[in-house]
Amino acid sequence: MMRMPVLTAAVTAALAGGLAAAPASAIEAKISGHVARALMFVDDGDRSDSFFVDPETSNTRFRFVGAGDIGGGMKAGINWEVEMVSNNSSKVSFAERNTGGLDLNERHLDVFLQGAFGKVSLGQGDGAANGGVEVDLSGTSIVNYAGVTDIGASIRFQDGGTAGPKIGEVIDQFDFESRYDRVRYDTPPLGPFGLAVSFGSKGGDGDDVIEVAGRYAGELGGGGRLAAAVGFSTRDTKDKGDVETSGGSISWLHPSGFNVTAALSHREDDDMLDADYWYLKLGYRQGRHAVSVDFASAEDEAQQGDDADMVGIGYVFKPIASVELFAGVKVHSLDRSGANFDDITIATLGSRVKF
Repeated sequence: MMRMPVLTAAVTAALAGGLAAAPASAIEAKISGHVARALMFVDDGDRSDSFFVDPETSNTRFRFVGAGDIGGGMKAGINWEVEMVSNNSSKVSFAERNTGGLDLNERHLDVFLQGAFGKVSLGQGDGAANGGVEVDLSGTSIVNYAGVTDIGASIRFQDGGTAGPKIGEVIDQFDFESRYDRVRYDTPPLGPFGLAVSFGSKGGDGDDVIEVAGRYAGELGGGGRLAAAVGFSTRDTKDKGDVETSGGSISWLHPSGFNVTAALSHREDDDMLDADYWYLKLGYRQGRHAVSVDFASAEDEAQQGDDADMVGIGYVFKPIASVELFAGVKVHSLDRSGANFDDITIATLGSRVKF
């Protein structure tokens, strides 16, 4: 692991040398973001209720992004993004219908240099493999995508009125290590392909994280569009030893609007975890409309022998490019030895408005 900081220092020194004689240039940043709100209805087989939420599928946020030429064919830039979440859809439960005040959290606090050599990013931001299990061309990811716990993660299964595990404890897409303080390198485009590697520190204990990923995005002539990603991450933790995640996803959009998305991931550690997740979505999009049905399954995530499944349907209407109206229904089930958990049904109705 110690080789990555050495590589980072070498790259930084080389870039600094190349920029020594570069002319100064102002970096102009622009603000953008969106507000997302939704009404969530939940029935756990024992009781039902409604929740006003900020959907974790794409929560409310604002950002400043910008870049400018600094000479030598290079650009420098920033990505500063903050989420402002009121009543997160993944945190509400029957015990806590309102999670309290506004949550203000960092997403990206990132600087980068980009040129013919590729792109080097430094700071809080995406690890190299983040999003690798979430590639999706369906147009409905605001309401249903591989991250099936973003809506309803804290709702508990019920067994005859006795509370069981939360949805988020038994099924997860294992999308690598998300955002953290890191240095990341992306190769210049290799045709429709791209490669990335990152090294960083995550969590209160400062766990070392390494990620690598490959991506593809391109046109298939008359066959439509194809996007895919594959990745691997390892995280050195104090309580569970090495946590390793591998997986990827692929999404195909036919010119007719028909689309297929699939994802597969695996996570294991030095403690007891050895779990698998898979996801499949079939969709159709045309003009301002997009609809899809999706299926997900996880094995052994909370304990050996668990089989957690999800089936759902989602619809998105875009009257204009910056406005989305969405609706979805999904059903979560859990098969565990010695238990008889009721299914959980969650319906969501909401909107995302971008600026």
